Amino acid sequence: MTRKTLPWFETLTDSAYALGAAARETRTALQAAKAAVAQYDLDRVRLLDGEITVPGLFTPPRPHDRAVMGIGKVLQECRNRMERLYTDAALSYAYGTAWAILRVLDGQEPPRVELGFTAEGHLSIPAELAPIPPVMAGLDRWCDSAKFAKARQRWWECDSAGEYASALADQEYLADHEANEMHQALDVAQGEADAAYAYGVLAESALHFALLGARHNRP
Repeated sequence: MTRKTLPWFETLTDSAYALGAAARETRTALQAAKAAVAQYDLDRVRLLDGEITVPGLFTPPRPHDRAVMGIGKVLQECRNRMERLYTDAALSYAYGTAWAILRVLDGQEPPRVELGFTAEGHLSIPAELAPIPPVMAGLDRWCDSAKFAKARQRWWECDSAGEYASALADQEYLADHEANEMHQALDVAQGEADAAYAYGVLAESALHFALLGARHNRP
């Protein structure tokens, strides 16, 4: 059997697994970027006092300061980029696998996960799944359905916190308690990528459960 002759449910599960692999790769890269940034934290690095003379500069530069700060800036930019990559990958994993489950439960046979992207390369969330994929009644007999519902709730909380913080940030004036609420909401929203990834892991298992009938009925 060649790749082209594999049944649709095999290529569909391969598609979901590839989305999960992408999320894991970007998560690992983000962890490495965070560790690198921490290594050049100015609270941890002892900056040396040596200076050099550069003609035309009134204040003598300190080469060690310049190197450490330059490295820190570049690594922080890398960390920010990795955070965006991980978020996009985690959301693609969660939304894409949820999309596949809904299609299978509806009796369809998609050969692969279908996702849309904007011109800037960001995930375009299907309207039927926004803001968070719905509860799927067809998974009631699945042993991990309660865990799946809990993961969905956690993801929803992070997404809602981000929306709330964004709405507060758009206001011209914030009272002290509103500013505090915005920061608290931002703290919760920072967990959205991890929450979406955790949902995606369970969604991938749910997809295998949803496909049991298709596998059993295959000639």
